[in-house]
Amino acid sequence: MLKIMNQSASCSSSSEAGFSLLELAIVLMILGAIGGLSIPLVTAHMKRAAFLKTRTHQEYAMNAIAVYVERNKRFPCPAEAQILGANFGIAQDACRMEKAKGIIPFKSLGISENYARDGFKRLMTYVVEPELAKAQIKPQEEAGGLITIKNEEGFPVLGAPKKTEKNQNYVALVLISHGESGVGAYLGNGQPGKIIGDSLSSHKRENCDENFIFVESSQSDDILRWESRDQFLKHYVEFGK
Repeated sequence: MLKIMNQSASCSSSSEAGFSLLELAIVLMILGAIGGLSIPLVTAHMKRAAFLKTRTHQEYAMNAIAVYVERNKRFPCPAEAQILGANFGIAQDACRMEKAKGIIPFKSLGISENYARDGFKRLMTYVVEPELAKAQIKPQEEAGGLITIKNEEGFPVLGAPKKTEKNQNYVALVLISHGESGVGAYLGNGQPGKIIGDSLSSHKRENCDENFIFVESSQSDDILRWESRDQFLKHYVEFGK
């Protein structure tokens, strides 16, 4: 009789243990399903946060450039990305043609290097109209036109000047975050070149190459912040006052 009771107790314990393992497996499956659903949401949230941080840094840099213009009566040249040491982040003295493209000269602007980087922690590209970076300028009277920004359809974002317009408006500067992929961003800190990638869209490639044509497009993860000469002087700088 005792033997039968012991066997019964043993069977009962095994059954309870079996149910516990089954319940554990079910819980793990539910947690896995929830995790699978939440990962895309977390990823989307992180991308959104990086985008907003990028926009904040671009606006901060834009305001710092305005302070520089008011103080120095000229726009800052870009800093060279491949420079290493104390000169990293210092604006070049002159920036004709290809030198008009580089990184934000954060040291010359008096801001942290953090603001020269986007929300993805990569260096942003800074492009300036070289005519505005000369000494002793009158920006309203300086001719420009080196930089062209196009929309997704391939048309310039600034309208053609009127025939009676003596000094047409033009793009003064561009700040570019090369997005989540980082393709096209300068490596910096003594390293020459840029981050490279394969199978780029034509718009992404346009923002990576060495010409001065840029595209605002949903076909690219690039985040552009630009200002025309007239709008920059109107909203950011009280030039000559």
